[in-house]
Amino acid sequence: MARHGRLRQTGAAASLAKGLAMLLGTALVSVLVFGAIVYTNLRSGVETFEIAEEAPVKNLAAIEGGVNFLLVGSDDRTGQGAEFGEGSEDAEGVLNDVTMVLHLSEDHKHATVVSIPRDTLVDTPTCISDEGEEIPEQYGVQFNSLLGSGGMNCVISTVEHMSGLDIQFAAMVKFRGVIEMSNAVGGVEVCVEQPIDDPYIGLQLDAGYHTLKGADALAFLRTRHGVGDGSDLSRISNQQVFLSALMRTLKSSDTLTDPTKLYGIARAATQNMVLSSNLNNLDVMVQIAVALSEVPLDQISFVQLPVVTSDYDANRVVPDEYASEALWELLRNDRSPNVAPKGSEAAGETDAAPEGEAGAEGETGAEGEGAESEDPAAGEGEPESSGEATPDSGPTLTGQTADDVRCSNSDSIF
Repeated sequence: MARHGRLRQTGAAASLAKGLAMLLGTALVSVLVFGAIVYTNLRSGVETFEIAEEAPVKNLAAIEGGVNFLLVGSDDRTGQGAEFGEGSEDAEGVLNDVTMVLHLSEDHKHATVVSIPRDTLVDTPTCISDEGEEIPEQYGVQFNSLLGSGGMNCVISTVEHMSGLDIQFAAMVKFRGVIEMSNAVGGVEVCVEQPIDDPYIGLQLDAGYHTLKGADALAFLRTRHGVGDGSDLSRISNQQVFLSALMRTLKSSDTLTDPTKLYGIARAATQNMVLSSNLNNLDVMVQIAVALSEVPLDQISFVQLPVVTSDYDANRVVPDEYASEALWELLRNDRSPNVAPKGSEAAGETDAAPEGEAGAEGETGAEGEGAESEDPAAGEGEPESSGEATPDSGPTLTGQTADDVRCSNSDSIF
């Protein structure tokens, strides 16, 4: 006769614990599988280049003097047809249309982003191209030609030569990358004070607030004819408005708690950018992202390299000898500059200019605009920066902080 054992009775608490264990186990496996898929997807197809004479970097904390990151926006649109408006047919040569240097302080408490105008005339050192070819030094060449003549490495070498900074990381983003990044965050809200009408790239925006993404976001960053005096310096101000709004969006809780957005941002970055090989590492990218996320918005400054009109070409500019060196010296010393709105009396003022030197951004003629006052007392009433990043002296530069909501295409002083 078969015997039947008595089934062990299970209490409600035990059943609940067992169910939770199974649920957590399944969730853990799902997360690991999803993480592996995400990691594989992000790693696949990443285009990289080697930085010539690259110093080994173990982690961010080990980098003396903070982190220096070069970001280049390329006008390369090979095979992308007429999608991008003016001049978007396959162009001969590649230009570094946008060049920015990000300095993150050693204590990760403040950061500065310096925009170098594309029409700046510079002297370049001998450099090694991305293909390993030696490019001789040049004199008085237009800054945006460097990417086409020597690749990212010659842009890096020239920036290091100009600034005295050691660039540890670098990335180049193409047109498609801007589109995908703005889509990933669900759009970037910007304010437009006066209507923008740029028929060259097909951008039309009424006065007011607009959430820009896709091709509209790219057009906003590219427009010159629709803002200010049509110069590249006016476009830089536009880019600062957009990037400040993007930083606020990236640091918002809606973005940081949305896995879909975070994955979209990571994918946009890895699949639409050319990265220095030391960035093709998940740990390094996470470290940089975490470090930047810890910087308060009011301690992230966007500034333009101080320039003056070239003596040889009224449509080109050169670095302002004193003010630009004062800016680079601040960053070399791990400090941040004072910033003020374009057109304000404080913009371009210097607190420690040598006697007899202007120490201001100066006027940039037909191709741009600089300080509007050389009066040493013009900075009276200058807004004070918050936090420990405030320097004791140095130039007050045209720009803004990431927490400062300003409007594009504005003649007002904010």
